[in-house]
Amino acid sequence: MKKIWFVSLHFVVVLFLISCSGLKKADEPTVPHEVGIAYMNLETGEILAYNAHELFHAASTMKTPIMFQLFKMRDKGILDLTSEIPVRNQFTSIVDGSLFSLPIASEKDEILYPHLDQNLSFYDIMEKMITHSSNLATNILMEYTGADSIGATMRLIEADGVLVMRGVEDLKAYNLGLNNVTSAYGMMKVMEAVYNSEFVADSSRQEMQDILKRQHFNTMIPAGLPKDVVVAHKTGSITRIAHDAALVYPPDSAPFVLVILTRGWDDHASAQKVGARIYSKVYDYHRGLLQRTDIAIPDLLKDN
Repeated sequence: MKKIWFVSLHFVVVLFLISCSGLKKADEPTVPHEVGIAYMNLETGEILAYNAHELFHAASTMKTPIMFQLFKMRDKGILDLTSEIPVRNQFTSIVDGSLFSLPIASEKDEILYPHLDQNLSFYDIMEKMITHSSNLATNILMEYTGADSIGATMRLIEADGVLVMRGVEDLKAYNLGLNNVTSAYGMMKVMEAVYNSEFVADSSRQEMQDILKRQHFNTMIPAGLPKDVVVAHKTGSITRIAHDAALVYPPDSAPFVLVILTRGWDDHASAQKVGARIYSKVYDYHRGLLQRTDIAIPDLLKDN
C-alpha cells in the first residue's frame, strides 16, 4: 500500500506536501525561487512531495513521455522502432499549420544535424532525443506520435499535470502561451511507469531505463549522489528553468523515483547545485539516515 505523507510547510519543516503548492503561513519567510519535488519508494510505494502539483514549463523533461508513447505504440503493433524515417528540419505550428525550422543554436548537442536528408530508425532518433536531448529528434518523433495520443497515455498512467502539446521552438505557440508543462507529481508518475507500468512490455520498460541511463547531461541528480549509484534520468533546461527526473538505483536499498523542478534561478549552475543538495538529502532519507523533519527545503534553496 502506498503511503503519502502530508506535512505543514513551516520554514523548518520539510518534506514534502502533495497538492498544497502556494499554501504558506504568514510568518514563513518568502523563498525567492520555486521548486517542485516528488519522491516515490518503488518498493513500498511511499510518496513524499513538496509543491508537487505546481505547474512548470516542462522543458526537455517532456521527451520522456514521447519515448514512453513510442514504446507503447510498438507494443501494440502500431509502430516498428527499427523502421527508418527521414531526418528533416521542417515542422508545422500547432497554431496555424505554418512551417518552421529549428535553429541549430537551440540545441545542446548537434548530433542529429549531420544526418539531415538521410534516413534513420525510430530507435536511433529516439535515443538521441533522450541521451543528447535532441530537439530536432523530438519534433520529428512528435509528428508520428501526435500530442493527443501522448495526452491519452498520460491520463492512463495518472500523470497529473503533464501536458505535451507541441514540439520545440514553435514560436507562434509559445507567444500565445501554449507550452508543454509538467508537475513534479506528474513526472514522478511518468518515471514510475517507465519502471513498472502494465501498459508496456517488460522488455520495453528495461529498454527505456537503459536509454535513460545513457544520459549525457549529469549535472543535477547524479552530482548529488555517490558515484556508485546508478541513475536513469532526463533533464530539462531553458531560461530560468532547470529540471531533472530520475530513477535511482542505490546498491543497498530499493530503487526510487526522484523529481526536482526549479524556476527562477538566473543561471543553471546555481539551480543544479540546489538540486544536487536536495537529492543528496533525499537519498540519505531513503536509506534511513535522516528523518523527514531533518530536511529543510527553504534552507536548501539558498545560494551558497
